[in-house]
Amino acid sequence: MSRFGAGAVSLLLLAGAALPARAQQTDASPLPAVALPAALDRVLRDYERAWQARDPAALAELFAEDGFVLASGRPPVRGRVAIRAAYAEGGGPLALRALAYATEGSTGYIVGAYGPGAGHPDTGKFVLALRRGAGDRWLIAADIDNGNQRGPRPPTAAVTMPDAKVVFVCEHGSAKSLIASEWFNRLARERGLPMRSVSRGLTPDDAIPPAIAQLLRNDGFDVSGMTPRRLEEPDGAGAVRVVGIGVDAAALGNVGPAPVDIWTDIPPVSTGYAASRDAMRRRIDALLEELARTR
Repeated sequence: MSRFGAGAVSLLLLAGAALPARAQQTDASPLPAVALPAALDRVLRDYERAWQARDPAALAELFAEDGFVLASGRPPVRGRVAIRAAYAEGGGPLALRALAYATEGSTGYIVGAYGPGAGHPDTGKFVLALRRGAGDRWLIAADIDNGNQRGPRPPTAAVTMPDAKVVFVCEHGSAKSLIASEWFNRLARERGLPMRSVSRGLTPDDAIPPAIAQLLRNDGFDVSGMTPRRLEEPDGAGAVRVVGIGVDAAALGNVGPAPVDIWTDIPPVSTGYAASRDAMRRRIDALLEELARTR
């Protein structure tokens, strides 16, 4: 048997027994969500953030090195490199909720449902088989999902018009670009715009400084579990804009055909979070208006 292990297989076989009694009903009412322990809930929230940001690299990092993606109607995909490639064109609005879960030793599972956002009906369901990795962090050993609708999916804006991607870049990927990306994504959602962003660094920090995480938390953003990522050439693929904050355009290297903006008027976060945030918000407002006119 593979490293997935007999324990995880047993847990998955028992998944049906763990579902609420309403799972045996034949009506169309949705099953109730269950609250997850923080360590398991982090898996779902990190998945949501990476998918919404159209960030295949961040999605792949949520999986074990030899993890599987078993998507409905598609061949199986195995390994982080292949998963990153498979998710290259994925992303957009997503909300995940858990219906059942269990853990035993170093293995576990989450049975859940997904949809385009909180308050919207579920459009599919999934099972995440989990394996405990280094530092007691739960990693996805297998992601198994399929939609609720039978037959071909009707054309929708999400299918015919993929989200526009903006890449924010600062020196360390843990302050200005992160703050800008979180605010860009929130403001785009509030305006109903099909746009998402990612944060990158030229020389990324190993982790987001706790002080920055707390300042963002005060503004309603949860960046726990996120790790600053280095700007790489594939990040520019499909981007409609690359924004360097406090960096030289030459330092960005080859980021593809997307226009490059350099913001040089953003105050340092270290000398005043509010002033830096507000300056970026003004820039983001203008950027969203510009991009909305061209979509």
